[in-house]
Amino acid sequence: MKHMDDILKQALTPKDEPEFWLNQNILAQSKEGTRMKKKNMNQKKFATIVCSMALVLIIGSISVYAAWKYLMPDQVIDEMSQQYEQAAWEFGDLKDAFSEENAVWINETQSYGGFDVTLLGVTSGENLTNYKYITDDTEQTDRTYILFAVEHESLTLESSRDFEGYFDIFPVVMGYDYEKYNGLFLSGSGGREFKKDGVLYYMFECNNLEKFADHDIYMCVTDDIGLTEYSYLYDNDKNMLARNTEYEGLNALFSVPLDPAKANPKAVADAIKEADDARQKNLEKENLPLTPGEKALQEAYAFLEQITPENITDYATPLTQENAIQTFTPDSQGRVHLDISFEYKGFLNESHAKLPLTHMFPDGEAYYITSSGAQNYNLDSLLIELYTLNEDGTVTLQFYEPNFSK
Repeated sequence: MKHMDDILKQALTPKDEPEFWLNQNILAQSKEGTRMKKKNMNQKKFATIVCSMALVLIIGSISVYAAWKYLMPDQVIDEMSQQYEQAAWEFGDLKDAFSEENAVWINETQSYGGFDVTLLGVTSGENLTNYKYITDDTEQTDRTYILFAVEHESLTLESSRDFEGYFDIFPVVMGYDYEKYNGLFLSGSGGREFKKDGVLYYMFECNNLEKFADHDIYMCVTDDIGLTEYSYLYDNDKNMLARNTEYEGLNALFSVPLDPAKANPKAVADAIKEADDARQKNLEKENLPLTPGEKALQEAYAFLEQITPENITDYATPLTQENAIQTFTPDSQGRVHLDISFEYKGFLNESHAKLPLTHMFPDGEAYYITSSGAQNYNLDSLLIELYTLNEDGTVTLQFYEPNFSK
């Protein structure tokens, strides 16, 4: 992560919400105290004091342990089943898994960028629903489910498309490099939602996180793209993850308090070995002879490398259909939000990214060229994207069709 040495000088936890971190520490001690056998009177007194302190904080901390404003987690699942009435069978045992006895009810609200995001609760288990995600020909049945309630001060959120259009949501397990191992947590991730009384309830689903429960686990909910230095301060080697308080948008950071007794280090070790083996196989593939499709694509990219803003019309034709020209306005942090959807010859080119102007147009340049498409090695879907920095600070995108015959 760039500039991490400078970032580390900043506070490691949010300054405007210390009560949450303090509560978590005290409550963790309280839970640990209730699990241990009391061997003497001093231990009993200590456990009583800690429980009393936790109770005071629960009552007094409005932002974290406030009275329930939204539906209870089990009520959310019940309501979701009714909303998806034709497919209610899909939710199987999930309602019972989200009962107070079987789930962790959290009810923590964080407010940033005009959003109120509340983490209602979390549960995990095998075959809790009748629908299954399939990744790499493997059925994902052992899952973690995390419920959120979302409101915005002015935006109207109607569906998961609205939610996912503004949010990137993902877990981070400390001790495992996110860029290298996020597939262990995110495999088959997705969500479902419904709206009630102006509130969007969203159920996030991913691989079961309980096997990592002996590590600190966090959920990030952000309007940024992934775990970037803009929104979060992250250094796996130094066991550090915190909100970047200078970020102007949404960058909520929730601690997920799972039971450490449910950790499964052996399962984690097996999963890491499998991921490392797959990564090694991919590296070995790079040394194999190219397939005809790969060779054709390599030649196409070599053709594109000769194109510049000055000669682009010699090697490509500007497209004129709807959305072939799009204009974007950078945000206050100097980043261009690229929400692109462009259909061409039956192929849909979509991208969602936030690129800093300084990365797109370094050293005072006014043009940026890249390519997109090439789905399934089909060169008919390959397009050229020319970005122009305008005098008013906006950025214009023009799609071009490459003229491979030249």
